[in-house]
Amino acid sequence: MFAIPSFSETLVVDHLIIDAYTMIMAEDLKQIERECVGFRVRMMNRMVTAIYDDAMLSAGLKTSQFTVLVAVASREESRPAELAKFLQMDESTLSRNVDRMCNKGWLKLVPEQDRRSHLIAITDSGRALIRKSYPAWRKAQDEVTQRLGADGVAALKSVLRKLRS
Repeated sequence: MFAIPSFSETLVVDHLIIDAYTMIMAEDLKQIERECVGFRVRMMNRMVTAIYDDAMLSAGLKTSQFTVLVAVASREESRPAELAKFLQMDESTLSRNVDRMCNKGWLKLVPEQDRRSHLIAITDSGRALIRKSYPAWRKAQDEVTQRLGADGVAALKSVLRKLRS
């Protein structure tokens, strides 16, 4: 035969379980903050993006838009899936960004022969915007390079090469 605990005994047991769980979670959270690579990369991304966004503000452009413009311009025309893979972006996110940039006249969609798909191409306005924003990009690039140092920039490039392979 087994004993059924009283209401007060159940509360005490549940309270102990909750306290133990909370203590473990608090320790885990501190460990995540100290050690998590993803946490650090996201933090660095936000910090670096803020520097570029501040510089690009004068050109009326966001860093994410500049990145897409440059990637398309360097390829002349790109299939959405290929561009998303190169930029390491979700295709739906890229599609939303491209739509907005097409509406602004910076990019255009070019139908392919089978008409079921299209290519993304840069417009003259998009090229002009890259030229206009280049000095702002250069300023941000210099600031981030100075803050990270040559060793930091080299390490970042090395890490990206390793992750891509």
